[in-house]
Amino acid sequence: MKPLKEIVFDYITQKMYTDNKFINGVITTDIAEALGIRKSNVSTILNELIKEGKLEKSNTRPVKYRICEKQEEINTGTCFSKIVGNEGSLKNAIQLAKAAVLYPQRSLNILISAEHGSGISTFASLVYQFAVESKILQIDSPFEEINCHHYSKDISTLNNELFGLGSNHNSYFEKARGGILFIEGFDMLNVKQQALIFSFLETNYLQYDDKLVDYSDVNLILSVTSKGSGVERKVPAIIELPPLSDRPFSERLELINRFYATEAQNSNRDVKVTSESIKGLLLTKFAFNLKELRDEIMASCANAYIRVVTESDKEIFVCINDFTANVKRGLLLAKKYRESLEELLGVREYFIYGKNPEYSLDHLGTMYGDIKTQYDEMTNRGIKVESIEEVMNKHIKKFFDLYSYSIENDNKNLEHLSKIVDRRIISLVTILVDDFEKEKNVKLKSNIFYGLCLHTNSLLSQSIGSQRINNDQIVEVIQNYPDEYTAASQFVSMLKKELNLDLDIAEVVIIALFLIGSEKDDEDIKPVLLYIMHGNSTAKSLSDVTNSLTQCSNAYSYDLTLDSQSKQAVEEIKTLILKIDQGAGVIIVYDMGSIKTMVDAISEEIDVKIRYMNVPVTLLGIDIARKCSMEGDIDSVYHSVNLEYENRKRQQNLHNTAIVTLCHTGEGGALQLKNYIDSHSRLGMKTIALAISNRDILIKEILDIRKAYNIHAFVGTYDPKLFGIPYIPISSIFEVPSNNVDRILMFEPVNEMNIDYSLVYKNLSEQFTETSMTKLKTTLPSVVEELSLIYNLDGDQALGLFVHIAGLIERVLSGNSTTKNPRSDEIIKSYSDEYRIISKIIRKIEKVFKIIIDDYEIANLITMVKKI
Repeated sequence: MKPLKEIVFDYITQKMYTDNKFINGVITTDIAEALGIRKSNVSTILNELIKEGKLEKSNTRPVKYRICEKQEEINTGTCFSKIVGNEGSLKNAIQLAKAAVLYPQRSLNILISAEHGSGISTFASLVYQFAVESKILQIDSPFEEINCHHYSKDISTLNNELFGLGSNHNSYFEKARGGILFIEGFDMLNVKQQALIFSFLETNYLQYDDKLVDYSDVNLILSVTSKGSGVERKVPAIIELPPLSDRPFSERLELINRFYATEAQNSNRDVKVTSESIKGLLLTKFAFNLKELRDEIMASCANAYIRVVTESDKEIFVCINDFTANVKRGLLLAKKYRESLEELLGVREYFIYGKNPEYSLDHLGTMYGDIKTQYDEMTNRGIKVESIEEVMNKHIKKFFDLYSYSIENDNKNLEHLSKIVDRRIISLVTILVDDFEKEKNVKLKSNIFYGLCLHTNSLLSQSIGSQRINNDQIVEVIQNYPDEYTAASQFVSMLKKELNLDLDIAEVVIIALFLIGSEKDDEDIKPVLLYIMHGNSTAKSLSDVTNSLTQCSNAYSYDLTLDSQSKQAVEEIKTLILKIDQGAGVIIVYDMGSIKTMVDAISEEIDVKIRYMNVPVTLLGIDIARKCSMEGDIDSVYHSVNLEYENRKRQQNLHNTAIVTLCHTGEGGALQLKNYIDSHSRLGMKTIALAISNRDILIKEILDIRKAYNIHAFVGTYDPKLFGIPYIPISSIFEVPSNNVDRILMFEPVNEMNIDYSLVYKNLSEQFTETSMTKLKTTLPSVVEELSLIYNLDGDQALGLFVHIAGLIERVLSGNSTTKNPRSDEIIKSYSDEYRIISKIIRKIEKVFKIIIDDYEIANLITMVKKI
């Protein structure tokens, strides 16, 4: 048991560091009551501690006893003084960390809660250093760190590594005895793993089958980036680190200075940065906080370094164009924070960081050497300078995306693979494949993943002799496939760093060959929804409800208050559109025409696809309110407004929708097609004839038309594939009786006149979540039509077949299991001709939707068309 003097001193220390009420000291009475000691005995102990230089007393009444300044300096240590914000945004976090470490009898377990990239691992290591400086831990006490994100695909390995389950007795808990175990990403653990940690936090024991193992000599630091795991209720010391956007400009500038000074040291050159660039960095909101800020700075220096790579005496000059669009957009806020920026930065045009800076952070000092080496080698092989710069720029971008958070792919059987391939290689290949898929919007086949793992693993055990690929092939790959070469080059850099495996440029190209030929899948890029409404929170409420009900998180909002200035609103909407666009465009739902005017002006300035949908709820409300103030009969108001609203909708649909007829050569063909549609269609849509072979001119014409009309479809001799507008071949118009032209224009099968396919499409669109209605309208009618003609189906059978195939497409796209027919083999064998015909017809659907329809489904279709 501790001596009484030590208990009293620990109590004062704990109170001063954990409770602001006692920050200036503790009185004798409080100590006596808290510890159950006589007041006279407490006074004697306090006087002894003062004589030993551990405590000092105040000149106030009642007298307060506090840790003396020298002793506090010892307790404070020097490690936390190195961190930016130690006297600012991180002061409370540091104070709580100290209190947890210095807690009497046993240090408290700690939970660090922060966003990704906010300095969690750095802070955890400083807690350990403080524990050593404060003599709570020995200088050789272990600090073990395990990052759960690295094991998200391999739960069994995580169990073995962390807890020592199975045959592994050298777990992280064992290795951390007498020190600290830092579990980063606690919220990534599954329920069973979290339960084991909860049990440890309550008992200091871990249960292995029927045996309990005591780990009371292990202190835990846990980190989470999301709330809701329940761990907050189990850990006494919860430390929250602020995101970068919540830290003051002065701290952000100090971080920027440190990062640039480090790059100057690593490159062994002076770095000169424009004031505009510094402002952009200060004002940008980074999703991954400090990590993303650091990566942006590294990338800007690397981009600028390429311009002077061959001139060793030149400084690296960084300007705003060396940054991503995210940082450039940050400058839009410069006017808002003009005074703060001027006070912080003054009127300096440049910031210069010397190659022998005062700041020193551990970093990848070899990056600039790697760039120079690759540049020289590619030049020696006769590759064009433009190609070199393109590859280098892609290489740099890839370098800084290396550790970005990506969606995990669990389809690979890593457990079996790890028996023959080094786990480190599997991890590095996973990073390569995930980053490449994200960059190129492709889905690589699993055999590419396995092939890369096996190939790389072989490089560890075999010596590479003569060059296995000639110079011409190397030049061809680098010039024609810069993306694949960049990904492979970055992968080789990782191999060198992690495995000390040094590969030449020929081996880089061989790895790139694994990646070449991947088909791009644009469907991973999705449009987003933006509500723009008049009012204070109308749009926000709509987007919140939309996101809550769909769980898609792709609805955004902008509320246009009645006192908003138009110019300011336009700038804010433009900034928001640029921010939320993912590459596929933005669909805007708005309530009044003035908003469309604003967005029309924005669409002229920015390169983002924008589509509009007018829901005039505000105008409707204004109309009803005005009529209610003048009319006493509720039914009169209701029917009057309803009639006007329906007429307005009908007129808008009639006059605002157009069909565009197309012909490559001469206006005559397009004009004749227009005249034919005008003569036989009763839809009331305007028909516009265009005869343009130049695609750029065609795009301009279509954009002009869309300012006045919603284009329903293209009809003509070719599909221009513009703006997702459906295409109807000219043959479809002339191969049916003229009284069926409207059914073709509305994407309906023509074999049965009594079915309203518009209701079918409406019903399907409400039920389906994966199937594109545009693709369905342009593909399925012709498939059903062809099957109907071949097998003489009536209207009800054709409709049933239509709905069945539509449901089949949705089911396959959703990844749900096939409807298995136990007689499928028998049916296919008995109806081999039907199997061949239907398989051929159905290929159109497979190609358009990029799916595979298996034999079970073909057998089901045979059953339907043959009425088995």
